This record gives sequence, C-alpha cells and structure tokens, in this order.
Amino acid sequence: MQIKDSSVARVFFALWPEAKLQRALHRLAMEYQPRCEARVMRADNLHMTLLFLGEMERARLPQLIEAAGKVSVPSFGLVLDRLSFWRHNRIGYAASQEKVPALDQLVVALQQELMAAGFQFDRREFKTHVTLLRNVRQILESQVVAPMTWPVDAFVLVESVATDRGVRYQILQQWPLVTAADRC
Repeated sequence: MQIKDSSVARVFFALWPEAKLQRALHRLAMEYQPRCEARVMRADNLHMTLLFLGEMERARLPQLIEAAGKVSVPSFGLVLDRLSFWRHNRIGYAASQEKVPALDQLVVALQQELMAAGFQFDRREFKTHVTLLRNVRQILESQVVAPMTWPVDAFVLVESVATDRGVRYQILQQWPLVTAADRC
C-alpha cells in the first residue's frame, strides 16, 4: 500500500448541486444504467467540474482560495435536459441543450484570476457536463430527458480524497455568486 503525501492535495473547482438535484441526476443514471451497461456514479459525488488543477502543494491552498475569492459573476440558472455520451472515455453525462453564457463567464473569470495568481491548470476547453455513468459499454445516441433546473448561486473548491472505499470529494471552500440584491 502506497502512503499518500499529506503535503499534496488533488483539487478542482466545481458547481455542487443541492442534494435534491443530486438524487434526481442519480435516478436518471440508474434508469439508463441497464441499457448502457455502465457503472453509476454515487449521488453524493455528482458535480460539474469548472476547472481541474490536479495535485498541488497544500501550502498553496490559501493563495488559491484568495485568488478564487476575487471572482465576481452573477448567479444564474442552468437546465440539464440531455443525456449524452463520449466514446473516447466511455462516460454518460447530463448536459444542457442550450448554451449557458453565464456559466462560460464564470469559468473564464476563474481561469483569469488563477492565471494572474500564477496557477497552472488543465486548459482543455470547458464542456458543460455532469458525469453520471462510467465504463459505458453500450454508447447510446444523445437523449432528451426531463429538464432538471439548477439554480447556480455558488461555486466550490473540492479536494479529491482516495479512500479504501473509493474516491470521496471534500468541499474545502465555497464562494457565493453575485445575486440581484448584491448588485443594488
């Protein structure tokens, strides 16, 4: 057994749905699991990754938290109404049929603040998705599903912690988005 270096944290920024939405997404995954012959993600792990940093020195977390705290974008709504699949990594995911400019604005603002603070991160193009199924054996055509509304009013910094029972996600910090009342 390899001992984990406690001076290093594996982290990412995400949107974290409330438990009710996590359960609805999990039900959708369970509905499609037999047809896809896939592994269903745990309900309490369901989230939307905004920006993945990977492993970093734990000592840099305060600087990371400070940089993310400078992000100021309005809260917004997101509707997840499509189940799609990526062949290359065999996942099934929930997404929105419509482009969500406010979500893109949040991702860009976060990237800019982290770059200004000297952080390195995965620069792949952001794609709106919540992974529901992994190791999909039967890739299906994209499906329109019953809309699930997600009022987005915060984003979080999450640490991915490996345990003997799999990966557990631990929220380290949460930042509220700007509400209409805040703008007045």
